[in-house]
Amino acid sequence: MPDVTAFSATEDLATLDALNTATEEVLSSKRWEFDIRRAQITLRPRLQAATGDTQTVNATKGAASATVIRSGATFFQAADLYGSGDDLYVTRLLATGASSFPNTAFRVIDGTQSLTLLGLTLATPMPETLSSVSAELFYAEYMLPDTVRSVLRVTHQDDPVTLEQVDPTVEFEELYPRPQIEYGTPQVISVGGYDTPTVVAASDAPDPALRMMVWPVPDDAYVLDYTYHYRHAELAATTDTLQGVPPNVIDMIVDLAAISMKAFYDDADSRSIARYRAIAMDSVENMHQRHGGMFAERKRIGNWDGSARGQGSDSRVSRGRLIGGS
Repeated sequence: MPDVTAFSATEDLATLDALNTATEEVLSSKRWEFDIRRAQITLRPRLQAATGDTQTVNATKGAASATVIRSGATFFQAADLYGSGDDLYVTRLLATGASSFPNTAFRVIDGTQSLTLLGLTLATPMPETLSSVSAELFYAEYMLPDTVRSVLRVTHQDDPVTLEQVDPTVEFEELYPRPQIEYGTPQVISVGGYDTPTVVAASDAPDPALRMMVWPVPDDAYVLDYTYHYRHAELAATTDTLQGVPPNVIDMIVDLAAISMKAFYDDADSRSIARYRAIAMDSVENMHQRHGGMFAERKRIGNWDGSARGQGSDSRVSRGRLIGGS
């Protein structure tokens, strides 16, 4: 434990910065097995009018706003428009009753919610005036928690899915032209780039987060299991720790930070510092190999029925298989 309750002195802050830099360098440069975690995400079904209800949209041509109105026995919830916590997503408006663009989806930036009304701010102006035409909302883009550095595997427990890594510059509309014309169980999961979710109006601008896109558009609250490479939060308080990181790896992080601090305080020769860093990173490489285990130590795992792997007696053993990056 440090002998201070908070980091405020210049030397303390410099040490903290060196530790965070070393942590990122060591843990992000390798895919450590102890940093491979698992989580679930629940998809949102498209929002349509319930049986006996109506759900319509009003908008003025040229205005980047719209109003969705619901009448009947069911009411809007805040989650119909925006998420919260780690449950964040992009909401899109589809004016299915429009005469000119019934299959054009409009991204919702933010909005307000009441029991019977959603006030939407759109990313683009409405191309024509809408007056009480049928409408729905859908959700096919999700922002993953800050702790997710990258997604390694995705599986759906009922059907196989394909995971693809996409270029960060590819927009949702480019990846899936007119995705809203098809709904159903997830088939393709695309991960890549950073995006921002739909938020409540007048809130602070959200921080970008790693995006996960789903095709086709979900028609039910499907649950996806995913495996990911964990990103540790920066150390800030005197009580912060690197959860799940083995002590010997933490020792390497401290050694690397100490080398940086030696250069900061002692104005050491740059060639000496470079040599020390190279030695430290070689040690990191060797330790990574030890944590990964040797191939000879890995045991072959058969199917549940005792048959050879990949040759089960029933085709159902392939359901929910993992498809994705290494």
